[in-house]
Amino acid sequence: MTSSKISKNKITIVIPAKNEYTNLLKLLPKINEHNLHVIIINDGSKDNTKHLKNNFTNLKIINLKNSIGYDNALKYGLFKAQKKFKFAITMDSDFEHDPKYLNKFINFFEKDFDLIIGERNRKNRVVEIIFSFYFKKYFYLNDIFCGYRGIRLNKLKTKHLKNKDISLPEIIFDIHKKYKNTKNFNFKCKERNGRSKFGNSFTGNLKLLIQVLFIIFKRI
Repeated sequence: MTSSKISKNKITIVIPAKNEYTNLLKLLPKINEHNLHVIIINDGSKDNTKHLKNNFTNLKIINLKNSIGYDNALKYGLFKAQKKFKFAITMDSDFEHDPKYLNKFINFFEKDFDLIIGERNRKNRVVEIIFSFYFKKYFYLNDIFCGYRGIRLNKLKTKHLKNKDISLPEIIFDIHKKYKNTKNFNFKCKERNGRSKFGNSFTGNLKLLIQVLFIIFKRI
């Protein structure tokens, strides 16, 4: 596999955020150490998230009046990123995804991988544990639900990003299955700071289960 330097101007980080102002104030300086552009999808926050631009450079905030949910906010951010960047790294604002691993993503992009999937050392939900094992064993996609991932943006179909009935894990699975050019890597997942925006134990597991069933019956 070839390796070539990639300008950081071609890479952006996409972060969905709903009422994460306090966390982002601490997270963004650590990301800025890597000199990467950041797109925040402000998913209908009621806090001061929209004012973060006053504190940081190399930052774009897209303010949504009404919340569209974690998954759709990520897809919308990737859609916006396609217009200017070649690569995107998705991450959360709750500190589970340590910015110290960002250089790994860049190195793997330089080795021409289309997908880079972070594999967490621990999973938060029962559905994640069960089906991550399934996808790892049968498809070599080690942590399909992990939000810390890198994507070559020209592999994304705009119609899928705009379709609210297609989840991001479905899209990731499609790219992995079609191009077979994925890099899985292990990382240490930090403790979440604050409540999950994906849902509590019951609703989070239910959402993931629905996503899994759609992948199994529509994609496999």
